[in-house]
Amino acid sequence: MSRVFISAGDLEDGRIQVFAVDSNGQLASRWKETTNPDSGWTAWQPFQTPNGGATSIAVGYLSDKRIQLFATDRNGNTVSCWKTTPNPDASWTPWSAF
Repeated sequence: MSRVFISAGDLEDGRIQVFAVDSNGQLASRWKETTNPDSGWTAWQPFQTPNGGATSIAVGYLSDKRIQLFATDRNGNTVSCWKTTPNPDASWTPWSAF
């Protein structure tokens, strides 16, 4: 699967997580396996995709250092989702209008 747009951010424990949008508008993600800077990367994993697909994605942070994602869907709407807690293994909220 070719990646057409990527963005990266830091998980709460310092590991990097990368998010990608492919040419079909589907999202995928991968992250460093450990906090060791020389650690490997996980395989690409499907990530929840906004309804209708995405055209771009950006990473931001909430005041408690949780990652918040912003995406543009194929209708030109901006949507957002974020980690539910500061735990780096926490789940994500559903996408919502921004």
